[in-house]
Amino acid sequence: MLMFEETTPDAHWPLTPPNSSDPQAKDVSSVVTAIHVISTERAALAHLEHIYQTDARAQHDLARAVNQIARSVREGGKLVVCGVGKSGKVGRKIEATMNSLGVYSAFLHPTEALHGDLGLVRPNDTVLLISFSGRSPELLSLLPHLPATVPVIALTSHTHPASCPLLSLHGPSGMGILLPAPIHEDEESSFGVSAPTSSTTVALSLGDALAIATARKLHTATGKSPAEIFRGFHPGGAIGAAAAAAETPLTTPSSGMSTRAFDSPASSVSLPWEEITNTQLIPPFNLQSPPEQRVISRDMLVALDQIPTASASSSQSPGDVRLLDILLTAIQNPNSKSWVMLSPTEIIPPRHIRALLSPGGDMDMRVSEVIAKNPGTAFVVPQSKWLLVANSTPLAEIRRTVSESRNRSDPVSVVAVVKDKVSPGSFLGVMEVEDLLDG
Repeated sequence: MLMFEETTPDAHWPLTPPNSSDPQAKDVSSVVTAIHVISTERAALAHLEHIYQTDARAQHDLARAVNQIARSVREGGKLVVCGVGKSGKVGRKIEATMNSLGVYSAFLHPTEALHGDLGLVRPNDTVLLISFSGRSPELLSLLPHLPATVPVIALTSHTHPASCPLLSLHGPSGMGILLPAPIHEDEESSFGVSAPTSSTTVALSLGDALAIATARKLHTATGKSPAEIFRGFHPGGAIGAAAAAAETPLTTPSSGMSTRAFDSPASSVSLPWEEITNTQLIPPFNLQSPPEQRVISRDMLVALDQIPTASASSSQSPGDVRLLDILLTAIQNPNSKSWVMLSPTEIIPPRHIRALLSPGGDMDMRVSEVIAKNPGTAFVVPQSKWLLVANSTPLAEIRRTVSESRNRSDPVSVVAVVKDKVSPGSFLGVMEVEDLLDG
């Protein structure tokens, strides 16, 4: 009688560590590692599925996110996807999937946004922020500059909106939506390295789920299903070839964008365009004061009573305040235009804050540590270092003083305008010298 040895799925793999000098053993070790990664990421997806199957809050917020994106597109807006690093690459994939399904989307790099690309965001858009930590400094610094009418969706590892820094500004007003995407164990424990792996897998999966669900919500007309729209956007490649072989007519995808054409230059006036262009234009009357008489205007200043004071949750010492505390304080008080007080006589200008928001920076670093690490940098500016000027002082004179100070070891960085230099307590507001020189 023939006897067959019972085997298990693991019986094909060696029970002892492979000999490193054996090439075949090295191949086996590589395969074992790869299977472990696949298994771990499968477990991460199962964990994500369990959350959205059992957590009522997660289900509710996912439905809100789908409805909000669909509403924006129907009203002529779009989904603006934003992220940095690996989260940014996940965001670009989500943007591409959304567009292929007829959900109008665009990707916005947060750093470029602060240098002009913010014009991409319109009042009827919805913004999707992607950050596993939920506290990427580039995204946090963007929040105060988004239009007040724009809802924010945060795809992050946080499971409650109150704990997510990305929703610190929009969450309390009801304009923030959390899409939790945590992982069952941290990546360093799983693989010995904290490279984004399981976290990007669950983010991609949740992004795909959001795209498919939104497309089905948005495209309900007969002959305009998500599948037909998808084929209509893919005339090339294997997808296009398969559609052509099936002789399926390509449809022109419907869009929630407004189709109203822009008016021509002459459509809103009663005179013929030729008459307007040939008319002698009257030069505008200039009411500005001569340059040598101009002074700082109130709209260039931020009033001190509008600037919040950052505080540490565990200590009353200003030196114990973290960079994250400072950034959240600035975000939650948009009227301060990113100015933050550290104490009644110490101020942190916006540019000093932004200078520390480097990718991968330690947001838990305390102010005392920042000062010790950067001894030559005036991160915090005490009141004794402010340049006090009367509100009647000509701009040209102030600019000369600031320019001269740049040749010294402690150049002026904060200009404080007062009603009367004799009583310097009557502050009208502060401004950064860069704004003074650029204005």
